Amino acid sequence: MKSLVVVESPTKSKTIERYLGANFTVLATVGHFRDLDETTGKKYGGVDPDNDFSLSYAIYP
Repeated sequence: MKSLVVVESPTKSKTIERYLGANFTVLATVGHFRDLDETTGKKYGGVDPDNDFSLSYAIYP
């Protein structure tokens, strides 16, 4: 079974895949695939300062 590595840039993915070899699949997201979730109702848009500054993320579809 191959291991998966996810990077942002398609150019980086090709280069990294050459270094890692046949046991790895490297995919590019072509941008961010998650961001702070501003729909949580938290006052600071995904950051909770009252809970040790915990972060809530939203995954992009």
